[in-house]
Amino acid sequence: MKLFVIGFPKSGTTTLNKALEASGMSALHWRQGEKFLGKMIYDAYMAGEDPLRDFADIDCITQADVCLPRHKLNYWPNLDFQIIAAIRRYHPDCLLALNYRDPVKVVSSMNRWLDMRKRFIASDIPGLPKGFGAKDSELLTWIEGHYDACRRLLGSDPNFFEYDIEDPKAPQILSERLGIELAWWGKANVNEAA
Repeated sequence: MKLFVIGFPKSGTTTLNKALEASGMSALHWRQGEKFLGKMIYDAYMAGEDPLRDFADIDCITQADVCLPRHKLNYWPNLDFQIIAAIRRYHPDCLLALNYRDPVKVVSSMNRWLDMRKRFIASDIPGLPKGFGAKDSELLTWIEGHYDACRRLLGSDPNFFEYDIEDPKAPQILSERLGIELAWWGKANVNEAA
């Protein structure tokens, strides 16, 4: 595994996935066929194995979370520091990328993406316990808290990096860290305007 994204949905993960695939890398976003990446990662971890054991032929995971409470699916390996530590243990050279986006814009996009917010409120998520998330301020605290935790806990890790998805230099940062030239960069999976 060359890259594992540890940020939030609605923060350029589909764009990143498309850019990596267009550049010749194998990348997974959210699921692999009918299987959800988050569940696969926890299944491996809870068996005492490499959380990424099922992805030996994959270069990058751009979004690992799944939150579908009606289907009893709620897995957030990208926000779970036990999983992140296990990934680091098994894959010391794997890049851990925090895909930063202005938290206010993340919340706005989450509010407009189907029933995402309702699903969050109904679920226990690392940093956002069940019942929280009805207020924008709660989502902002959750997002900002995770950004801060990544910086504090991983800041000295040479294979951790952060990029702002709206920074014109984002493709250059990703290209340099991955050692490839991105063949495409744009916006994929754009939400309707507020």
